[in-house]
Amino acid sequence: MEFDALPLHDATLSAIHVSYEAARCDLRLNVVGGAAFQLVFEGFSALRFPRQEPWGRSCSVNTGRQVSTEVYEIELQSGDALQVEARSWAFRPLEP
Repeated sequence: MEFDALPLHDATLSAIHVSYEAARCDLRLNVVGGAAFQLVFEGFSALRFPRQEPWGRSCSVNTGRQVSTEVYEIELQSGDALQVEARSWAFRPLEP
């Protein structure tokens, strides 16, 4: 599956976990329908998680897109654009 095709629209971002030592970043998302998923980035070299909320308060995703080979962006409905620069990513159900 392509990053841009992930079912992220209207998903709720519930948490971000970063392991600096492992260079791993996990975004926990509840997609439409209530299923919990994690978007895992391995081998990150840069993270940007602004919370300025120029469009108002929201934890819902507007879009997700791959900006370049190793740069991924998740735009929230708050207007904030989260960016992760990483070697690889995976999208999988969150294990209980």
